[in-house]
Amino acid sequence: MPLIELKAFERRFEDPEAAERVIAKLTDALCEALGEEVREETWVVLEGVEPARWGFAGKVRT
Repeated sequence: MPLIELKAFERRFEDPEAAERVIAKLTDALCEALGEEVREETWVVLEGVEPARWGFAGKVRT
């Protein structure tokens, strides 16, 4: 079972249609790489994170 996990700022997933497009395109890309037979087994999890709980270079993203 392939599993794709994507973490991004919550606002990226506010539009349900955008989330659907991301899921579809990630699944398509994996099938292109591994073969169409994995499509029905592929899970995609989108996780929204608040900017205040995300940091890079040792600093909180604001």
